[in-house]
Amino acid sequence: MSRQTIEPRTTPQPLVETWSWARTLFASRNPVSGTFWLIVRVLLGWQWLEASLEKFGSYGPWRSGAAVQGFAKGALAGMKGAHPSVIGGTFGWNKAWLQYVADSGYRWIGPIIPFVELTIGTLLVLGLFTGIAAAAGLLMNVSFLFGGSAGVNPAFALTAGALIAAWRVAGYYGLDNWVLPLVGVPWSRAQRERRG
Repeated sequence: MSRQTIEPRTTPQPLVETWSWARTLFASRNPVSGTFWLIVRVLLGWQWLEASLEKFGSYGPWRSGAAVQGFAKGALAGMKGAHPSVIGGTFGWNKAWLQYVADSGYRWIGPIIPFVELTIGTLLVLGLFTGIAAAAGLLMNVSFLFGGSAGVNPAFALTAGALIAAWRVAGYYGLDNWVLPLVGVPWSRAQRERRG
């Protein structure tokens, strides 16, 4: 019997780790990618801040929830017929959610939307928990899209998705640079295990 040499299996690398441009943009903590994401992050964050301040400027319909109720009723009206005009019009769960919002959910959703937008914008501008803030923004953008409000939501959603993918470097010039090592991040645990 001949002895076979068994070569160790190598774990396939994610695409971000194999393409040099993607590694530079999304994974490398360096000044070049940090500067790029700083610009993207602050521009998106500023848009969220402006949206929240606009809502606070006319907070009455948001406090009562009337603005959200009107949005939900408009979206439900767009779901009628064989070819609904609302993106999520063919999904039963989306219709059920919008019906809940139109019936009673607007009372608690309306007052918090400006605060959520303010929080997302502030975190993005400061570069604090950037990936989490971008994920919250993406969730809101997708919710608005499923309600039939295109506007800037597709562009904001794509930008938020890119920031989520770049979470390791998006806060390089921001508070994440100091806070994430303190609270712990996945790569720091892996580095400790390799050293230990």
